[in-house]
Amino acid sequence: MRISFFVPRCTPDNSHGRYVIELATRLAGAHAVTVYAGAFWPSLEPSVRRRRLPVPNRPAVARLAALWSTSLAAARRQFDIIHVQGADAPVGNVVTAHCCNAAMCAAAPGMATLTRRLNYAIGVRAERYCLTKPSTRAVVAVSENVKQEIQQHYNVDSAKVVVISPGVDAHLFHPHNAAAERRPARDRLGIGHREFVVAFVGGDYRLKGLVPLLASVRGMGTPVRVLAIGVAGDGWLHSRVAADGLEGQVKFVGHTPDVAPLYAAADCFALPTRYDTFSLATLEAMASGLPVIVSRAAGVSEHLTDGVDALLLDNPDDVETLTRHLRRLAEDAELRAELGGAARSTAERYSWERVVEQTLAVYRRVLDPHE
Repeated sequence: MRISFFVPRCTPDNSHGRYVIELATRLAGAHAVTVYAGAFWPSLEPSVRRRRLPVPNRPAVARLAALWSTSLAAARRQFDIIHVQGADAPVGNVVTAHCCNAAMCAAAPGMATLTRRLNYAIGVRAERYCLTKPSTRAVVAVSENVKQEIQQHYNVDSAKVVVISPGVDAHLFHPHNAAAERRPARDRLGIGHREFVVAFVGGDYRLKGLVPLLASVRGMGTPVRVLAIGVAGDGWLHSRVAADGLEGQVKFVGHTPDVAPLYAAADCFALPTRYDTFSLATLEAMASGLPVIVSRAAGVSEHLTDGVDALLLDNPDDVETLTRHLRRLAEDAELRAELGGAARSTAERYSWERVVEQTLAVYRRVLDPHE
């Protein structure tokens, strides 16, 4: 097959880029794979053909406009499959719905800035077009939640939609690696070896639940360090941390493509998110052997069992329950080991190889609807 992908940045520090890297790398051995992007990860598999497009990283509106306009010319080349991520480009016959902008906007009333609201409005219109245009032959939803949302908000034909959850590299994210990297990772971060550390991942920290997590840490009464990954921290957040007396308990780590050592530094993972279509970060933490606390608003919760391989939050704003879960994990090493081991077993079922097999089945149906 001749397969092409379009993505703004083919780098592992963003969800669309990570997804394309994982699929393109594994498909390139048996198929002719071309990736069009504004930037590439230097370690991308050499057999993947790279075509750089003039796409700026920011602002989001300019990034979308640039990829839409340049993709129209690039897509004139002959490909069997043009695989687009969400609203990234209007040229795909296969589109992966990583989220539903209309549902995301509804999940965060009053939380978005004016710029973010504008991005949502444009995203909704672009997403609706990409998912419903006649040339889109198949839509891959990353969770059952996303499937329901795009059908509800965009009236996407259910016959076109297949649910394929993202995978995880169970070799990179592994308890053995975490054990070996734990001490050096903590040394680099300036974290004491005996401190209890909670990992959190989410650039949009308000939507992902960092605020209720900090409230829970404040209410525990015992020292807990929060490792906020992918969070640069704005003026409001730093003021909030200072007002709550948590300056020494929150470590901000900006966007990084190498998150495995950061999970190694943690004792558990928490994501009390208001909206998350899947949460690959949760799956990676689980593969690393960490016990996880995650809200049912995350699509990954569809695959988890409360009290068995995760601790689930029915309400992401339920600080009392979140505090209780954190305290249990902080005080009970045996519980951490039990939940972490079960989490690892669950994560092992979701390999990128499985994702590739299921995605190839979608490609074959697009090329031969009668197959």
